[in-house]
Amino acid sequence: MADYSTDDPFMFDGRSYLFEPEYTDEELQELRERATRERELPVVNAATQPRISGNWWCTCGDCKAMDTEQECLCCTEWDLLSRDTQENHCFVQSEDFPALINKAVLETFFHVPKVNWRRRPIPEGPNGQLSTEQCRLVAYRVVLEWGLKGERLGRKQRRVLPSCVVTAIRNKYPSPSGIYQGFQEADELSRIL
Repeated sequence: MADYSTDDPFMFDGRSYLFEPEYTDEELQELRERATRERELPVVNAATQPRISGNWWCTCGDCKAMDTEQECLCCTEWDLLSRDTQENHCFVQSEDFPALINKAVLETFFHVPKVNWRRRPIPEGPNGQLSTEQCRLVAYRVVLEWGLKGERLGRKQRRVLPSCVVTAIRNKYPSPSGIYQGFQEADELSRIL
C-alpha cells in the first residue's frame, strides 16, 4: 500500500479544490461590486415587455425601437450574418457597410435588370440620378442581397432588416416628410397596391 502522507504540495490527496486559484482582495471586491450592479439593473422580461417599448433587446448598441415588433431586430440576431461577423459588434460599424450604401454603388445596382422595379423604371432624382427614396429602397435591397450572399430570396419573399441597418440607411437617405413605410409582408403590400 502506498504512503500518501507527504509534504509535497503537488501530490494529489483527493481534494480537487486544493489547486484552485485564489482571488486577491481587489478581485473579490470587484466581483462583489459587479454582483451589486447586476442586482440593481432593472429586470427585463422578454416575454412580457414589448420590443417597441425601447431598445432593451439591442446588443450592438445602435438599434432604435421600430414601429412593429417584427422590425425590432438587432443585427446580432439577424440570421444572415455569420457568427464570426457579429461578435456583438454592430454590422453598421463594420468596414463593409458604408461601401454597401454608397450612392455610386446604389446607382449601379439600380440599373441591374433584376432590380429595376416596374413602378420606378427610371431614376426620379435631378439630372437623371436616383431620388432619395429610390436610394433608400435600393440600399435596403443591396444590404439584403449582400446578406443572402448570392442566394435568391424568391418571388413574394421578404426579410426583415435589422433596426440598426434600417436606421443608418434612413439617416443617410432621409425622407423629406420624415414618414417611412416600414416592413410589410408581400401579401400585405399586394392588398395595398
